[in-house]
Amino acid sequence: MKTFLWYDLETFGLNPHYDRIAQAAYIRTDMDLRIVGEPAVLYSRLSPDYLPSPDSCLVTGITPDIVQSKGMREADMIAALRDEFMQPDTIVVGYNSINFDDEVIRTTLYRNLYDPFEREYRNRCSRWDIINLVRATCDLRPEGIVFEKRNPETNTRSFRLTDLTEENGISQEGAHDALVDVRATIDVARLIKEKQPKLFSWALNHRSKREIAAAINVLGHIPFLHTCPLFVSENGNTHPLLPLFYEAEKSSALYCFDLTFDIPESAEGSYHDNGIMRLMINRSPFIAPISVLTPGCEKRLGFTRAQILDKASKAIASPVLSRESILKAREPFEEGPQDPDLTMYSSFPSDHDKGVMASIRAMKPEEKLSKGEHLFEDDKYHKLLWRQVARNWPETLSAKDRESWRNFCALRLINPPVEGTPSYELYMRTIRERIESVDTDYHQKEILLKLEAYGRELHDKVIK
Repeated sequence: MKTFLWYDLETFGLNPHYDRIAQAAYIRTDMDLRIVGEPAVLYSRLSPDYLPSPDSCLVTGITPDIVQSKGMREADMIAALRDEFMQPDTIVVGYNSINFDDEVIRTTLYRNLYDPFEREYRNRCSRWDIINLVRATCDLRPEGIVFEKRNPETNTRSFRLTDLTEENGISQEGAHDALVDVRATIDVARLIKEKQPKLFSWALNHRSKREIAAAINVLGHIPFLHTCPLFVSENGNTHPLLPLFYEAEKSSALYCFDLTFDIPESAEGSYHDNGIMRLMINRSPFIAPISVLTPGCEKRLGFTRAQILDKASKAIASPVLSRESILKAREPFEEGPQDPDLTMYSSFPSDHDKGVMASIRAMKPEEKLSKGEHLFEDDKYHKLLWRQVARNWPETLSAKDRESWRNFCALRLINPPVEGTPSYELYMRTIRERIESVDTDYHQKEILLKLEAYGRELHDKVIK
């Protein structure tokens, strides 16, 4: 039976490839959005090589003492989540999950010696993110749903869960709690499914790479609509795109031209600043045929079907928009990080290494290093194995490895591997300044005092 698994994460920071999960929650429903199973909330303990972001803790209210008392080992937590995600015929759904939560899940799987992508396709599983369906509903079929609240930063329509639920009479008391946010996401999906069932079904049936590729006529260069936050304006979040070519055979990267732009005189420039954009069709983008445009849509969005077709016929004849011109002008990718924790996308595990990962996961903690240390083809997995054992089962380390782990943790705290992540010294100084500030209220000071105590605990444990 096909089911949805609705999930949300609260994290200790905003970098999906470095920061850790604080809390994860999920609810399983049938395809009619009726709950079929017990909701669950999981917490993940922190390891001593990582400092949480005070800003994130102030938002969620989740502090290290909470996860250390309520939480599971990270390895056990991600294994439990993966088991739920990979139940046959599961569609894992979130709200703004493709860009953040899914990347956190991938990174956590990778850090714990799993294929980070397997859960997205094996057992007929897939993933979906409804935030762009919500944006598209506002742009294309808003009838029956209120979209009046404004984002104070952009003064455009707000698509924050808290705003949507409030203006549509949906309870979301306790926002920034993962389970509360999951329930709110399901309620917003129910609202769209009830008020605009055709749009809901279209988005659901065109969530994966295969269905999206089939719906876009690249060879015929037929314009289509794409909804995403990149296009945010007073007119909405939907633009007409002209499909040009795929980056390579079987590639997920589709180069398009945004038909709201003037035809460029040069293909040089950064992403989308001249209308040329790279659409990743494996990231569940919202697309729709231009036939969905009604007079009301055209008025809201600021363009008509006739204008789209006229611009498309001129654009496709432009030599600037040819494959050769665009690919020649693209800037080469910068070399990525070298730390094994951060190189998930630099190389993918071979079938051999996937088999080794599975065999190591089945071993007792005290056997993992001695039996698995030299089995991988890709050396980065040996380093990840050592770190995973140290983070999750430090009691199994030898005296020599315990000292190496302590030194590793101290180096991470003093000199974090990710730019913008505060060092231990800056972390403690910033917290103390906020505690002493007259602008910090009592509740915030309680959280900050707990973070300061955790910092001192780590200092005594690994730096002192």
